[in-house]
Amino acid sequence: MSLVCGAYRIDDLHAADSGFCEKMTFPAYRHLLALQPALRLPGEAEQRFVQALGFVGRSGDHAVGLALAEAPVRKEAGASELLSLFVEREHRGAGLATALVEAVEDRLRDRGFPSVEAVYMTGKASIAAVERIFAKRGWETPELRTVTVKFTMQEALATPWYGRMRLLLASAEVFCWKDLTADERRRLVESNERAPWIPKGLEPWRHDIIGFEPVSSVGLRYRGEVVGWVLNHQVAARTVRLTCSFMRQELSPRIVPLYSEVLRRLSEAGCEFCTFITPTVYPGMLEFIQRHCAPYASFTGETRGTRKLLTTGQV
Repeated sequence: MSLVCGAYRIDDLHAADSGFCEKMTFPAYRHLLALQPALRLPGEAEQRFVQALGFVGRSGDHAVGLALAEAPVRKEAGASELLSLFVEREHRGAGLATALVEAVEDRLRDRGFPSVEAVYMTGKASIAAVERIFAKRGWETPELRTVTVKFTMQEALATPWYGRMRLLLASAEVFCWKDLTADERRRLVESNERAPWIPKGLEPWRHDIIGFEPVSSVGLRYRGEVVGWVLNHQVAARTVRLTCSFMRQELSPRIVPLYSEVLRRLSEAGCEFCTFITPTVYPGMLEFIQRHCAPYASFTGETRGTRKLLTTGQV
């Protein structure tokens, strides 16, 4: 397929394009440029197999833009998604990005997918242009999905709640998550099956099955039972993400000492940056990030989600 958009040509993405297209998408998605069925994000929990597709925008023989999307290998496994959109700075404002999005929509519609979604992070000047493209193409009004803060370790250690270990109960014990016993794991699973007390998505076995950062991932034992945890993952050479944190409801204020212990361990290990990410479905954690983290962090951004129906009669 080849389309014309003003002075530009839009071609199907081919595996042979992967070398020069790598710079046009996020590192986490570069493995999809091979255009082979693959796990969407191999380093994350509960990932599905997807088939990538995309379009390259060219000025003459030079690739200047890329729209990368994915569709589930099995249609019943979920929606298709536009993963990334990029146009070189000197070629922006000429309609190429909009044409690339339209090409993705048409291809997914032709393949029988009823809708396409997109999730993106605010905090960059180019996001306003992306949102204008979505509006022009008839996508739904974006909705807030998550809030992210990124600290330098110096910023994290300067938060007013760091070091508040006095909140830790006298009979409680902070332990390395790698020292969780098989019996403790079994009791966690069984107790939650009998009477669910862990919010969906915060179950520790959903996040440690893919591994975890061993130095800073911790749990809390209280009266012989595991009642809380902070599980982390290294996402770059000098950056650790606090991925999953939870404390049993009646003890929820006691999670602050766990955060403090995580930051202390990361600092001593030479980590330079850490991030918190929380979905809006966890209002308590969202409030904590907005009130007690964002004012001290060097970066705060929102993840927003939008979608477009590709066929009529769909809801």
